[in-house]
Amino acid sequence: MTDIRSNFKRRLLSTLLLNIGILSIFFGSFYLYSETEVKSPTKKTDREFDFQKAKRVFKRFYKKVGTDFYCGCKFSEDTEVQGRLKIDFESCGLDSRKDKLRQTWIEWEHIVPAHSFGSERECWKKRDCEWNGKPVRGRKCCQATDPLFNQMEADLHNLVPVPGEINADRGIFSYGEVEGEERNYGLCDFEINFKTQTAEPKPNIRGDIARAYLYMEWKYGIPIPENRRKLYESWNKLDPPDTFEIRKHEVIEKIQSTKNPFID
Repeated sequence: MTDIRSNFKRRLLSTLLLNIGILSIFFGSFYLYSETEVKSPTKKTDREFDFQKAKRVFKRFYKKVGTDFYCGCKFSEDTEVQGRLKIDFESCGLDSRKDKLRQTWIEWEHIVPAHSFGSERECWKKRDCEWNGKPVRGRKCCQATDPLFNQMEADLHNLVPVPGEINADRGIFSYGEVEGEERNYGLCDFEINFKTQTAEPKPNIRGDIARAYLYMEWKYGIPIPENRRKLYESWNKLDPPDTFEIRKHEVIEKIQSTKNPFID
């Protein structure tokens, strides 16, 4: 009887130890998976997570989405030019104003331009700036020497994929309303008045634009132009966050551990 009890205890103990081992492996793997999933590039130094790496991160996200911000054009990886995302003109009726080649590819647009958050910084005005032994000025000097500029330039809440020529044409212009509906880019609902330096986006992305401006002001103190504040506040109300903007916000929060409170 004693031997039976002893054998039973040994088998019970072995079973418990085995189960504990299995649970330890499971929870250990789960922990490692979770740590990998929530690991944020911004936990590295600001110099390590810069604009170039931000673009690579967003390329992976937008390759699954595949439409640009301004015109809703589909795009995919270019099979001929490595690293490029090529636009499908027929998917949206896009055309070029004068630069057909640049309009072919996706570029990454800062909704609040880099000039707006960089031009008043010391690095932008510095005249004796060097990077890797070469003289650099303006934006390149800030990229080389200013951690806060790098953080702002790489902030994913302020980045969107757009056709290249439209990115160049918009430049540092603020968004607003343009009289008339002159279409210089085919069927794309995006107008630019070069005289007044104003770019008019389609109605269903105006709220997205407004919330990027509100975020950059809240996060970094970059002021919204006073002649645009009331307009952007109205855009924020008239075009509330849709499902895609909310989902994108969740992805960005996971990547860089920051929220846009005007979306959240």
